[in-house]
Amino acid sequence: MPASLAPDAVDLARAAVLEAVAVCRQVRRHREVARIDKPDDSPVTVADFAAQAVIVRRLRERGPVRILGEESARVLRRPERAKLRDAVVEAVRPAWPDATADEVLDAIDGASGPADPEGGYWAVDPIDGTRGFVRGGQYAVCLVWIAKGSPAVAVMGCPNLAPRLAPSVDELDPHGTLFVAEAGAPMRWGPALPGAELTAVDQPPSERPSPVVVTRSFEGTYSRLHDIDRVLRRIGGAVEILPADSQVKYGLVARGQAHAYLRIPQDHQRAEQVWDHAPGWLVATAAGMRVTDLRGEPFDFSCGARLERNYGLVCAIPVVHDALLEAIAALGLQHRDR
Repeated sequence: MPASLAPDAVDLARAAVLEAVAVCRQVRRHREVARIDKPDDSPVTVADFAAQAVIVRRLRERGPVRILGEESARVLRRPERAKLRDAVVEAVRPAWPDATADEVLDAIDGASGPADPEGGYWAVDPIDGTRGFVRGGQYAVCLVWIAKGSPAVAVMGCPNLAPRLAPSVDELDPHGTLFVAEAGAPMRWGPALPGAELTAVDQPPSERPSPVVVTRSFEGTYSRLHDIDRVLRRIGGAVEILPADSQVKYGLVARGQAHAYLRIPQDHQRAEQVWDHAPGWLVATAAGMRVTDLRGEPFDFSCGARLERNYGLVCAIPVVHDALLEAIAALGLQHRDR
């Protein structure tokens, strides 16, 4: 597929994400959320597989296209996983009523890549924040088009995130929030409903707010929360923490509900997956935020499936971003070999 997108690519991505959001909601509402653990100890559920299947099916309506996704149908093809496979097929039916098991499995595996940063490809994380999904908290359905080493279109559906700004994210919304971003245009957001009107985001504040609201991981599975606390003590002033799962955190900063998002990896050598950050990166940067790694380096999306040249994350309004980088450097937290 060429690096340029069809004129209706944003509408196509939006429709794909909204279908996946509906599938996830249906699973969460009517099924016991069974999970299995992948080799890296991250969980996967019926909804992860089903959401990826419906997204891939929708993206391929216009013909063949390269897609890189988080999930593989390998485990579902095993005879001993027949019950799980049947549950996945049943879960896609709200969006794909006549789906067969083979069609669903092939759709899931249709997101096997490989990444083609120059020629262009879609990257999909069907449920980012599966732990949040299982727990009944925040999670996100994330889709991004990457070409010439840079995200160009991103859509994030956050099924439990209320459209109104609030001091916490504990209130679970019946519709959720949708974020849509295109390179070179203001980020838009609004209710996660087909046909809903989306509002362009306001520009970030030019003066440091008080308190500075910082979002970070709900759990310390992948991020060192104690080091984040050290950084925040060093920047001084009033600070409030707004924990959340998934790339919802990018959305919180992008729409002004938080002023910064920090991630200091638990594993010093682990390179992040592109689908875990590219959608949120574009949502945040299109809203006027600065997004770098812990050294202040821009994210490099030209490496394929992983962000091999970056370590950690600082996403913040510009007036706060520099202060966070200075604190990170002073504490010696900016390098993988620490």
